[in-house]
Amino acid sequence: MDLTLQRDQIELAYQLRSRDDFLLFARGLTIPSAEGPRQFDEVMAPFQREFLEQIEPSLKAARVGDEPPRRRWWIERTKGASKDSDLAVCLLWLLAFPDRPLYMQVGAGDRDQAAIVRKRMEDLLYYNGWLAEWVSIKQNKAVNLRPGIAELDILAADAKTAHGGTPDVMVINELTHVDRWDFASNMMSNAAKVPRNLTIVATNAGFRGTKAEVWRRNADASHESRMKKGDEAPSSDWTVMTWTKPAPWILPADVEDERRRSPSAGAFNRLWHGVWASGKGDALDEEDIDRCMIRQGPIVKPEVGWNYVAGLDLGISHDHAGLAVLGSHAGLQKVRLAWMRGFAPIKVGEGRIEVDLMAVEEECYQVFRQYNLRWFGYDPAAGGSYMAQRLRNRQCPMQEVSFSSQTNMSLMATTLVQSMKEGRLECYDDEGRLRRDLGKFNIVERTKGTGFKLEATRDEHGHADVGTALVIALPRAVQLLYWTGLMPDDVVAGGEESELTEEEVAELPGDLKELYE
Repeated sequence: MDLTLQRDQIELAYQLRSRDDFLLFARGLTIPSAEGPRQFDEVMAPFQREFLEQIEPSLKAARVGDEPPRRRWWIERTKGASKDSDLAVCLLWLLAFPDRPLYMQVGAGDRDQAAIVRKRMEDLLYYNGWLAEWVSIKQNKAVNLRPGIAELDILAADAKTAHGGTPDVMVINELTHVDRWDFASNMMSNAAKVPRNLTIVATNAGFRGTKAEVWRRNADASHESRMKKGDEAPSSDWTVMTWTKPAPWILPADVEDERRRSPSAGAFNRLWHGVWASGKGDALDEEDIDRCMIRQGPIVKPEVGWNYVAGLDLGISHDHAGLAVLGSHAGLQKVRLAWMRGFAPIKVGEGRIEVDLMAVEEECYQVFRQYNLRWFGYDPAAGGSYMAQRLRNRQCPMQEVSFSSQTNMSLMATTLVQSMKEGRLECYDDEGRLRRDLGKFNIVERTKGTGFKLEATRDEHGHADVGTALVIALPRAVQLLYWTGLMPDDVVAGGEESELTEEEVAELPGDLKELYE
């Protein structure tokens, strides 16, 4: 028999039998695997096969309108473990071969996340062209080409669409990324109105103390109850299936690279090992701090080949302020702490203590003069904008670094961790001041994976003010390692180039005066 004819006959038999055999349908699909287009059966991981085998009876029941033997599924996997692709396989089978009018919904926290399952379905249609005779996908709706038979709405919490309806099959994707919780709650309520509804929650591990964790604990308790009851368990009990390792098709070297680049162990373990995180992880360990503490003391005067920047963390009442100057050398690819100082609050009245802001302002001006600063970053909170305005009038190159900006916060966090781990940052300590500040830092991963921010615990020495001043300046210092011209917000007309006069030297604070002399 002609081989082409034989292959055509096999393909036709596969398509005909796929209608009533979900597992055959899934195994025979061509998918865009890590090795290129391959038949799913050839590259299917054991945890994928287990999921598809276990959910098959529920899919078949939903297709014909019977009560699924297991109606509620919690699917939790690590990053890149094909959660969305496996959901797309299930949904496409229901769309292509319904036995009754079937309405389905897929909901996610925002438009980008909602589009992921749709993209996986579109990929399967591309590699399995025969399915396009049955299913069409346009924007956020997929339908069976026989009008009114089966349809799927793809919903986003941030879209201006109605999130009502009574779905026969309902998927909440990326639950831990949902911040409009009424959206997820409404979807579950809609599903509850359909006694034979099939519900699937699919997600990565998330954050403790969130509503998503409450849902997960409920699913776990229900799953344990189902396991104890066995065949007597009600269909409404949850089935929880988790995968807590990197997917087998992801190269170990790539996972290790992710580990090294991750700002915190908590973030890495959450995404790649399925560990629910408290949201806080140690930003630096003792080895990282020891590695950077190699300088014997401050840099006395500006050195040839170094560019200097500074950061100011300003506190007033019941807080401290911190000031740090960093030097950056493109040739050496090093950033060094040139000078630092903390400002403790002083008593200014009965039961009232404050940082002496005039002293802070004057010291900012003096370090600008002494180190010929190219850039001076400050947090505009706590009156920093007023001080910056006065310093700008004295030619000091003040630049706002808002702590309310997700971009700034994430950049400061990642730059600190990477600079420390790569051995690029060199510091000196001053009676344990900086070491103490660096040891206070934790990194908090923002929900929805939007980045990271540094948090510091407060003690009798303040709120890591010198350490915070350092991380304000550090991103700009690292930028200068790769750029020797003008930066977009550099001040072209800066301060005076002349040496300080004897009168100005006499007015310097004691420690700066010693350095200058």
